[in-house]
Amino acid sequence: MLLLCARLALAEDAPAVTGPHQWDDKVADTGATALVPAAPSAVFNYLLDLSHWSVLYPKECIGSMEMGDRTFGEGANALVRYDMGMMHRKLPMTLTHANAPTSIDFDHLGKLGFVTRWSFAESNGGTQVTITTPLNAPPKPLRGYYYKVVQPEWNACYATALANLAHALNG
Repeated sequence: MLLLCARLALAEDAPAVTGPHQWDDKVADTGATALVPAAPSAVFNYLLDLSHWSVLYPKECIGSMEMGDRTFGEGANALVRYDMGMMHRKLPMTLTHANAPTSIDFDHLGKLGFVTRWSFAESNGGTQVTITTPLNAPPKPLRGYYYKVVQPEWNACYATALANLAHALNG
């Protein structure tokens, strides 16, 4: 299944992304937010290690992840197979920006790649964690399938990753 994705610069020094991407009056972006009962520095440091992704994401979301030559910090990389509905995409992923302790950007490379940002803000004795992936919806006739199946599953994967992150840091 084709899924056309925006490659947006999310680095701190890049221009701000203005609002969600919309097609047919629907937001195409994916994301989730949750309060994690841990300090922003603990969340930030945990996510710098790609080996933790196997704890965060269930098999229904990430079918496989082959670690690259580096697994920690900026430059960490892996080959990730994402499974959302009937969408299966295997992409090289690199941790491109780590702005302690406010955000981490993961760039999924390639023609159909995308950037995902994890953002952290201190809140109520913990950390408000937000995962955001700005996306373009696919062209018709795949657009309906994206909105009905792929996007909800993608959002659910992010929500699960956040719940698993909270458990891992407080389990």
